[in-house]
Amino acid sequence: MASPGAPSASSMDGPEPPHHAAPPNVPTKEWFDTKGLDYETIYGHNEGLLKAVDKLTARLRPGCRVLDLGCGTGRPVAHTLAARGFQVHGVDFSSTMVSLSRAAVPSPHGVFDCAHLLDWAPPSKDQKYGGIVATSSFYELSREQSETLVSRWRDWLEPGGAALLMMGAAEDFPGTRPALYDADGRFARGIPFRFMGDDCFLYLFTRAGWRALLEEKGGLVVREHWVERFVPSEKADCDDEVNSFFIAEKEKTVE
Repeated sequence: MASPGAPSASSMDGPEPPHHAAPPNVPTKEWFDTKGLDYETIYGHNEGLLKAVDKLTARLRPGCRVLDLGCGTGRPVAHTLAARGFQVHGVDFSSTMVSLSRAAVPSPHGVFDCAHLLDWAPPSKDQKYGGIVATSSFYELSREQSETLVSRWRDWLEPGGAALLMMGAAEDFPGTRPALYDADGRFARGIPFRFMGDDCFLYLFTRAGWRALLEEKGGLVVREHWVERFVPSEKADCDDEVNSFFIAEKEKTVE
């Protein structure tokens, strides 16, 4: 993890990193590899997220495949989906997280790949998913990387399918200063955040920016949006999170 402090001018104004590289001063794959069980203890019972999964599953075709991008330990999302009869395909760049997901949702109910989200693709070009979930998994991506990833959802999601996005919004973090925003005000770079005992920086869209990402890049229609605060335990040594939830759908093909 990076040491505390504001991002340097060079880290904020330099060239965009290659697609497989995170922006500076964010948690890395190696960092998450050491945090698996601790992460599950803190975040594996998020009641707001469980409520969001309820809302998502009400819109999904029964028994369909659901793609979980940034699946973490498999709890609560993948485990809950599998318990309700859905087939889960999870992706995470941490080998520790993938191992925990495989234990939480054994085959054949779950399949989990260890890969960076931008390097991953479905096993075949014809593979479609009835649902897509991404929860707290874009913080290490730049704006351009997030746009690239979500633009692929229109091909991965079957007509009538639904997506759940849970992310923090830039305006809901007290450390977000005006200077951190892009010119259009939709994205902020280098927001300070205390995360599991370390100081890091987040790269986040605003609420309006997340909506535009889903609609303009993903080709989806946002059906629901709400905000909830998640307060970790004091011993977790994490800042509170104000999470924005979006449920969006891909319109059915008109015959």
